[in-house]
Amino acid sequence: MKVALTCNTLPSDYNRESGDDTFAEFDAPSTISAIKKALLKYCAAVEVVEADEGAYERLRRGNFDFAFNIAEGIRGEAREAQIPAMLEMLGIPYTGSGVTTLAITLDKRRTKEVLLANGIPTPRFQLLARPEDLGPDLRFPLFLKPNGEGSSRGITARSLVSSEEELEAVATEMVAKYRQPVLAEEYLTGREFTVGLLGNPPEVLPIVEVSFESLPEGAPRFDCYEVKWIYDSLDAGYDTTVCPARVDDYLRSRIEEVATRTFEALEVRDLCRLDLRLDGDGVPSVFDVNALPGLIPDPAENSRFPKAARAAGYSYEGLIGEIFSSALRRQGISR
Repeated sequence: MKVALTCNTLPSDYNRESGDDTFAEFDAPSTISAIKKALLKYCAAVEVVEADEGAYERLRRGNFDFAFNIAEGIRGEAREAQIPAMLEMLGIPYTGSGVTTLAITLDKRRTKEVLLANGIPTPRFQLLARPEDLGPDLRFPLFLKPNGEGSSRGITARSLVSSEEELEAVATEMVAKYRQPVLAEEYLTGREFTVGLLGNPPEVLPIVEVSFESLPEGAPRFDCYEVKWIYDSLDAGYDTTVCPARVDDYLRSRIEEVATRTFEALEVRDLCRLDLRLDGDGVPSVFDVNALPGLIPDPAENSRFPKAARAAGYSYEGLIGEIFSSALRRQGISR
């Protein structure tokens, strides 16, 4: 079996810790190499296909039997769906969620609308094309984020706002920089968790708690670009994750139930990571869904989906193999 590894490669001179989030969603060459090495345990040949303007022609000419897709896409409001759409046009089966799911989960408002339609708790929200569009129903503090970005792009230490003045300043800057509306959510002050799901039907991996206790004074106490890519980095040495999370059986079952219902409601396939916070009544509330979670291999990097998989007993090669195998089983394909 010949497999295309579709991806977007991080430029060699890019430095996440500079605060520039332009390529934050792309994968480092070391991650791509590790996935390729792991896949070669399960198939005869793997070829890396860069998900740029030439991707369609390379896929068309490549005689591929299957694709392992981690591509974020380039440009556009549904960019994560670009490569899956090409693969479907060419009749190449692939890992992960389909075109519709990837388009929806990159759009935070549409994701939350699906959650609400299925009775899944999510913080109250409003989409803002301009700061002055804010209605009277939402209560401060509010959390602001670009509506169509991933990997914490645009989510900074300034995203938590407590007044209309702060909202106007941050939202105006965000709209100008990312050229898209801003999602304003009521901020939940409870504990924060991230949950990985693997397979079909999904296995809920050990829950990860995002903890801010180890961070220095003055650091944000919520997940944002600075926490994820600067403080929780190899050089800084802070660890903001606890896995397995220290939760009682009741809370664990509530979180697992909400995570599984979210996976099913959005028709996610093979793998997913979602973020939750507890509301004032201790109810898990979903505020983000990532159908293309990061797969960084180095445990020291604290990539949350692989960390949860390790806690479940998967080696890195075993995790990649399970994603690959679940996608094959789902489509009735034998190696």
